[in-house]
Amino acid sequence: MTLDAISIDRDDRLQSYCVTAKCSYEKFLELTAGAEKNLDIQRAIIKGTKAYATLRSDLRRGCILPPIVLAATCNLSLPIEQLFDTKNLKQISNDLANLTSAGVYVIDGLQRTNAIRQTLESISDDEKPDFLARPLRVELWLNIPFGAIAYRMLLLNAGQRPMSVKHQVEVLSSKLVDDLAGIVNLDIFRTVDTRRRTQPGQFALAKIAQAFQAWLQGQPNLDLRNTVMEELLAESAIEVLGQTVPGGNNQAENADGFNRLMSWIVRLDAALGADNLTFFGNETVILGIAAAVGAMERNAALAPRVWPALNALLVSAQSGQPPDVVGLRIFEALRQGIDPSKVNVGVATREMVFNTFKEFIRGAGETPMADCWRIGAARD
Repeated sequence: MTLDAISIDRDDRLQSYCVTAKCSYEKFLELTAGAEKNLDIQRAIIKGTKAYATLRSDLRRGCILPPIVLAATCNLSLPIEQLFDTKNLKQISNDLANLTSAGVYVIDGLQRTNAIRQTLESISDDEKPDFLARPLRVELWLNIPFGAIAYRMLLLNAGQRPMSVKHQVEVLSSKLVDDLAGIVNLDIFRTVDTRRRTQPGQFALAKIAQAFQAWLQGQPNLDLRNTVMEELLAESAIEVLGQTVPGGNNQAENADGFNRLMSWIVRLDAALGADNLTFFGNETVILGIAAAVGAMERNAALAPRVWPALNALLVSAQSGQPPDVVGLRIFEALRQGIDPSKVNVGVATREMVFNTFKEFIRGAGETPMADCWRIGAARD
C-alpha cells in the first residue's frame, strides 16, 4: 500500500496544512526508519509495562491504532494552497510517494511506532506479510515550521500533561534541526555522531534542544520537579510560541527568535575562535544565555534592549579582543571559585550566566561584561 491521501485540512491558526492519509505498516515503518535512534534524547521507550505488552498483543490480533502524527518535509508539484482549494487528493498522494525517512518526523506516536516494530520482531516469518499489510492512518503536517508544531503540541498536551515540557521539546528536536539549517557555519551533531567539538559553530543536537527549552521558558535550570512551576512554565512557553506563529495576536516583531539567538551564538563562537572552544562548549553557558534572552524578550519594558545589547557585544568581539570583551577570564575565575561542597556547580554556573546576561541587557550593553560577571556571581 502506498501513502494515500484521504483528506487535506487547513489550520487557520497555524496557517499550515494537515493531510490525513492511510498506508500499510510496511510503508509506515519505511518512512519512520531510524526514529528510535533519536530516543536517547527523547522519551525513554517503554518496554516493560503491562499496558504496552497488551498493546503489542492487540497489534498481533489486528487492532486499529489511533492516527500517528508526523511532520513531513515534502516537495509538492503545486502550491499547497492550490492543492487544498481543489482538494486534489490524487496529486497529493503522488507527491507523498516521494517522501523519504530523512524528511519525516514522529511528533505524536513514538511509543506506538516502537510497539509496531517490536511486534514485527516478535512474530514468525509466516505472519509478517499479513502484519505488514495492515492499514494505519497518519496525520501529516506538510512543511510546517518548527515553532508552529511545537506550539500545537504543547497546547494540546497542556490539559492532560502526559509529558513534561522538556520531553515535548526533545521529541521535536529533529525538526528543529531543519529550521536552523539556514544558519551559516552551524554544524549540528546528531545523536548517532561520534564527532567531538573541534571548531566554532559545532553543537550537539541535545544541547540545542535544551537551549531551546531554556529560551522558551526563560529558566536556566530545566530539571523541574515542582509540578505547579512546570505548569506555569508550560503556559509561558505556549504564549511565547503563540506569538511566533503567523497570524497570531500580538505577533512578536522577530518571529524566528530562537533562530536569531542561535545565529548570534554561532557568530560569537566564531569570534572567540578555536582557542576558546570551551566557553560555548559548556552547556551551562548556552542554557544560561538562552534563558536570559528568553526572559528579557518577554519583559515588555526591557525587550527593546535585548538585541541592541547583544549585537553591540558581537560587534565589539569581532573587532577587538574577544576573550576580554566577553570577560572569559573573570568568568572562568568565578566558575572555579564555586564551592562544590555547598552548591551544585552546574546549577550555580547556569544561574551566574543567566544573571550576568540579564544584567548586561538591563544595562543596554553599556556595562562591561567583566562587571556584569561580578554582579551575576554576587546574585547567585
